[in-house]
Amino acid sequence: MDLTLFWYLNGWAGHGAPWDGVIVFIASDLQYVLGALLVVLVFWPIHLTSPKTMSRGGRIRMFGAAFAAAIIARFVVKPLILLFVHRARPFVTLDDVRNLIGTDAGENLQSFPSGHAMFFFALAMAVYQYDKRWGCVLFAGAILMGVARVSGGVHWPSDILGGAFIGMLVGWFTVQLIPSFRRASLLRE
Repeated sequence: MDLTLFWYLNGWAGHGAPWDGVIVFIASDLQYVLGALLVVLVFWPIHLTSPKTMSRGGRIRMFGAAFAAAIIARFVVKPLILLFVHRARPFVTLDDVRNLIGTDAGENLQSFPSGHAMFFFALAMAVYQYDKRWGCVLFAGAILMGVARVSGGVHWPSDILGGAFIGMLVGWFTVQLIPSFRRASLLRE
């Protein structure tokens, strides 16, 4: 099933510069848009957010929790997994893969789990625990990025699903286990 879904999504690539450019943008550059969106959320005027508005300090703590979760997922948990899992990227193991996104040679054996998926799903899960609406926006961006990375030929679908699952766990645990990030004290009364 992993291979079938990979070929289906990778079949979206290689159909001309405009469409391939969209795939590359989503797979490689959407991460910067999502990061900027999170920063805007933190500093957006309070009266323009949801009815249950967090104070500015609460939004800064939300940002801290989300950033901590993403960093832990990508730079602590993923290296631990890579000690035990060595999975080559699709363009290394298969012929005729439409690889739109280059990687460093050393990253060719680092397909599972997807670091992008781990980072952005951890970020989205942490934000979701504070603000469901913004969390859903970040989840949508993370899903789009994951699909585009498979379509671009650098990940297997299971790399994205595994990274998403692990990232969401890390995001949830980070918020739950660090008392200063707890949601209850962040809402305005």
